[in-house]
This record gives sequence, C-alpha cells and structure tokens, in this order.
Amino acid sequence: ERLAGDRGLPVPDEPPSPGDEVRFRDDLVDERPVRVAYLWVPIAAPLGTTPPLVQVAETLDKRSQLATEIARGVMLSQFAILPLAVLLIWFALTRGLRPLDVLQRHIRQRAASDLSPIDGRVVPEEVSPLVAAINDLLSRLDRSIRAQKHFLNDAAHQLKTPLAGLRMQAELAQRDMAGSGDARSVKRSLQQIARSSQQAAHMVNQLLAMARAEDAGEARRVQPFNLVAVVTEAVRDFVPRAMAKGIDLGYEGPAAGDAQAPRLTGEALLVREAVRNLVDNAIQYTPGGGTVTVRILVDPYGQMVVLQVEDNGPGIPENERELVFRPFYRALGTEVDGSGLGLAIVREVAERHRGTVTIEATNPRAVSPGARISLRLPSQPDS
Repeated sequence: ERLAGDRGLPVPDEPPSPGDEVRFRDDLVDERPVRVAYLWVPIAAPLGTTPPLVQVAETLDKRSQLATEIARGVMLSQFAILPLAVLLIWFALTRGLRPLDVLQRHIRQRAASDLSPIDGRVVPEEVSPLVAAINDLLSRLDRSIRAQKHFLNDAAHQLKTPLAGLRMQAELAQRDMAGSGDARSVKRSLQQIARSSQQAAHMVNQLLAMARAEDAGEARRVQPFNLVAVVTEAVRDFVPRAMAKGIDLGYEGPAAGDAQAPRLTGEALLVREAVRNLVDNAIQYTPGGGTVTVRILVDPYGQMVVLQVEDNGPGIPENERELVFRPFYRALGTEVDGSGLGLAIVREVAERHRGTVTIEATNPRAVSPGARISLRLPSQPDS
C-alpha cells in the first residue's frame, strides 16, 4: 500500500530485508533513467508483515549537469594555470642551465692544444662529478700526448745518426769514385753504408715493435698460444749469430710437444718480439766465448710462467736497472751498437699481458756479474 509519494516509482524486485543499510539501484520512471536510494525500515510488527519501504529517486540529468559544471570549472582553471606553469618551468630551466651554457661556450673557445683542467668552482654542484671525470681524461690525454712527443723527438734524434752516416759515407764513396781513390777506400765506405743502413732498419723495426706494443687495438688479436714453441723459434733464429761470435746459446725447459708445456693467452707476436729483444741484448753484450741461456720455469700451482734470459757479460749496475727500461736509454760505459728500445719493448709487452719484468745479477761477486732478466707472465692452463 502506497502511503505517500510518486505512484510511478517502481518497487525493487527483491524480497524485503529490513536493516539500517541504504541500498541503491538504477531504474526508470516514466521512461526516464533515475538513481534510486531505498531502505526497508525495521519496525515492530507481527510475523509475516511486510516492512515499510522508503525510496528516493533522482533523474540522472542533474548528475550529468553537475559533472559538466565541475569539469568546466576545473578545465578553466587549468587553462589559466597551464601557461603560467610553462612560463615558470621555462624560466627555471633557463636559469638552471645557464652555468652549463657558460661551460659549453668556455670549452668551445678553447684551443685544440689546451688540455688544462676545467675550473670546477664555476660549475653547478650537480655536474661537478662530470667535470672531474673530464679533467681526469684531459690529464691522461695530456700525459699520453707528451709521451708521444717525447718518443717522436727521441726517435728522430736516434735516426739522425745512422742517416747522417749514410749520407757522409755515400758522399765519400762518390768522391773516391770520381777522383783517384783506391778500391779499398770505396769498399770501406760501402761497408759503412751497409752498417748504417742496418742500424736504421733495426731502429725502424724497433719503433714499429714499440708502436705495436703500445697499440690498444692489438688486444683484439688475443688468443692462446704455446710459449715454448714461441721461445724455441726465437732462440733458433739467433743460433747462427751466436756461433759467429763464439757464444754458447742454449735453452732449458720443457719441449714444445710436452704435455706440461705452458700455454698463455695473449698476443704471440708481441711475446715473440720480447723474447727476440732479450736474446738480442744478451748476445750483443756478452763477449766472445760467453754463455747465454734461455730458460722457462713453470709454476707448479699453474699461476705464473717465468721466462729467464741470463748471460755472463758485464751486467747492468743496480742503480741503472730501472733506467734501462726507458726508451732510448743506454747503459753507461757501453760501446755496443743499439737503439735503446729493446728492454722498453719488453716491459711494454709484460704490462700488456699483466706481467712483470725484473733484472738481477747472475753472479754478483764475479768480475763480469752478468745479467738475468726474468719475464713473469700469468699462465693459461689447458681446459
């Protein structure tokens, strides 16, 4: 029984369930969508009596209109705030990036040869680590360029001597041939030309070897190789020269085909060049009738391989054992021809292979203490 209200508001299709909870549903009144809130009111009544139903309905037009008004109000305020926010962001970015713009102009105005560090006090704190990294790179680049310039100056100076000898001897030979010079004088000049050309060729080969040892791109050719095969091949090449000088050149260590022969992972070409330089130096500085021994010692724990080249020559004074690793440095008091690059190449090769090289006297108390140069390289066991 309807007590009051709109007769057209339908009753919900569910059994009465009195309680304090207000329920909601969507319905139609006169074919218009409405949102209905209803409540079955609990009352004291005989069993089986239907509890009263209270319903309130509202058309959805009001809701849509209210949502539209809210959206319009929000959007209008947003349209007013957005340009101001963009302006403030642009101003903040321009002001914040101004130190970076100044730093960019400062770097662009620098000369190509200016590798001095950037003043970190004029940059924002946020980019201080970046500036510190750039300064470290500039410092390393400056040291590298200085070393290259020094190396080129030394190389040019060292090449001038054999080239000047070539020119002088060629002029002497030409004058002797044009005049009344005898055949012995011309022969002597030609021998000097051959000797100077050999020195120049040796110097160029050493410079190329030094450049290969310093070239980081060579690391792409790293591969496993048999150290014994490399060493024995290098020693075999010097046998005729040692025999001509009356030097006993020998090898001690495992055979190339031995299962215990050490294997290394690295650049076989550079290691062979290091071995050749060590043997070449030993034969040059060892007098006739002396002994040069090349030895390979294997670490029983498989961590290191030691390559030793020792002789019974004059040796290297203790105070010069570090200096001889510098490019173009020659031990004092020696009259042996050389480029001064051999041991520098050996150290460069050792460092490229994460190894070390040391010098000690073979027999410290002897008149000719000799020298023992040990090249230690990380081993690569078979897998």
